[in-house]
Amino acid sequence: MKLNIFFLALIVALVAYMVLGHNGLLKYRELVRIKNNYELQLSVTEEKVTALETELKQVSKNVEYLEMLIKKELSLKKPDEDLYIIEKPLFEEDHKPENSEKTK
Repeated sequence: MKLNIFFLALIVALVAYMVLGHNGLLKYRELVRIKNNYELQLSVTEEKVTALETELKQVSKNVEYLEMLIKKELSLKKPDEDLYIIEKPLFEEDHKPENSEKTK
Protein backbone atom coordinates (compact mmCIF):
# COMPACT_ATOMS: atom_id res chain seq x y z
CA MET A 1 0.00 0.00 0.00
CA LYS A 2 2.80 2.41 0.89
CA LEU A 3 4.46 1.58 -2.43
CA ASN A 4 1.30 2.53 -4.35
CA ILE A 5 1.06 5.86 -2.52
CA PHE A 6 4.73 6.51 -3.24
CA PHE A 7 4.30 5.83 -7.00
CA LEU A 8 1.11 7.90 -7.10
CA ALA A 9 2.89 10.81 -5.42
CA LEU A 10 5.80 10.40 -7.83
CA ILE A 11 3.48 10.45 -10.84
CA VAL A 12 1.64 13.53 -9.54
CA ALA A 13 4.96 15.30 -8.96
CA LEU A 14 6.18 14.44 -12.48
CA VAL A 15 2.95 15.64 -14.09
CA ALA A 16 3.06 18.85 -12.07
CA TYR A 17 6.66 19.41 -13.12
CA MET A 18 5.79 18.78 -16.78
CA VAL A 19 2.99 21.33 -16.66
CA LEU A 20 4.33 23.96 -14.27
CA GLY A 21 8.11 23.41 -14.41
CA HIS A 22 10.80 25.58 -15.96
CA ASN A 23 10.37 23.95 -19.38
CA GLY A 24 6.76 22.90 -18.85
CA LEU A 25 3.71 23.20 -21.01
CA LEU A 26 2.82 26.68 -19.76
CA LYS A 27 6.24 28.01 -20.71
CA TYR A 28 5.98 26.26 -24.08
CA ARG A 29 2.63 27.90 -24.82
CA GLU A 30 4.04 31.32 -23.91
CA LEU A 31 7.03 30.79 -26.20
CA VAL A 32 4.78 29.68 -29.07
CA ARG A 33 2.68 32.84 -28.61
CA ILE A 34 5.80 35.03 -28.69
CA LYS A 35 7.08 33.21 -31.78
CA ASN A 36 3.77 33.74 -33.60
CA ASN A 37 3.84 37.41 -32.65
CA TYR A 38 7.34 37.81 -34.11
CA GLU A 39 6.34 35.96 -37.28
CA LEU A 40 3.40 38.33 -37.73
CA GLN A 41 5.68 41.35 -37.24
CA LEU A 42 8.13 39.86 -39.74
CA SER A 43 5.46 39.38 -42.39
CA VAL A 44 4.19 42.96 -41.93
CA THR A 45 7.74 44.29 -42.21
CA GLU A 46 8.39 42.22 -45.33
CA GLU A 47 5.23 43.66 -46.92
CA LYS A 48 6.40 47.19 -46.10
CA VAL A 49 9.83 46.46 -47.60
CA THR A 50 8.22 45.10 -50.77
CA ALA A 51 5.99 48.18 -51.08
CA LEU A 52 8.95 50.51 -50.55
CA GLU A 53 11.05 48.64 -53.12
CA THR A 54 8.22 48.95 -55.64
CA GLU A 55 7.90 52.65 -54.91
CA LEU A 56 11.67 53.08 -55.26
CA LYS A 57 11.56 51.45 -58.69
CA GLN A 58 8.71 53.74 -59.74
CA VAL A 59 10.54 56.83 -58.50
CA SER A 60 13.75 55.89 -60.28
CA LYS A 61 11.93 55.29 -63.58
CA ASN A 62 9.19 57.91 -63.57
CA VAL A 63 10.03 61.59 -63.04
CA GLU A 64 6.36 62.65 -62.88
CA TYR A 65 5.73 60.19 -60.05
CA LEU A 66 8.72 61.61 -58.18
CA GLU A 67 7.37 65.14 -58.63
CA MET A 68 3.96 64.05 -57.38
CA LEU A 69 5.53 62.52 -54.25
CA ILE A 70 7.59 65.64 -53.58
CA LYS A 71 4.52 67.85 -53.92
CA LYS A 72 2.46 65.60 -51.67
CA GLU A 73 4.98 64.93 -48.90
CA LEU A 74 6.84 68.23 -48.76
CA SER A 75 4.10 70.60 -49.96
CA LEU A 76 6.40 72.02 -52.62
CA LYS A 77 5.39 73.46 -55.97
CA LYS A 78 6.86 74.62 -59.26
CA PRO A 79 7.29 78.36 -59.73
CA ASP A 80 4.33 78.65 -62.12
CA GLU A 81 1.91 76.58 -60.00
CA ASP A 82 -0.48 77.46 -57.21
CA LEU A 83 -0.47 75.36 -54.07
CA TYR A 84 -3.55 74.77 -51.96
CA ILE A 85 -3.15 72.96 -48.65
CA ILE A 86 -6.36 71.46 -47.29
CA GLU A 87 -6.01 70.37 -43.68
CA LYS A 88 -8.22 67.70 -42.19
CA PRO A 89 -9.91 68.53 -38.89
CA LEU A 90 -8.38 66.91 -35.83
CA PHE A 91 -11.74 66.04 -34.29
CA GLU A 92 -15.16 65.21 -35.66
CA GLU A 93 -16.59 68.18 -33.75
CA ASP A 94 -14.59 70.59 -35.92
CA HIS A 95 -16.69 70.02 -39.01
CA LYS A 96 -20.22 69.77 -37.56
CA PRO A 97 -22.67 72.35 -38.88
CA GLU A 98 -23.12 75.28 -36.54
CA ASN A 99 -26.92 75.15 -36.71
CA SER A 100 -27.08 71.61 -35.31
CA GLU A 101 -26.93 72.88 -31.72
CA LYS A 102 -29.60 75.53 -32.30
CA THR A 103 -32.21 73.07 -33.52
CA LYS A 104 -32.40 71.28 -30.16
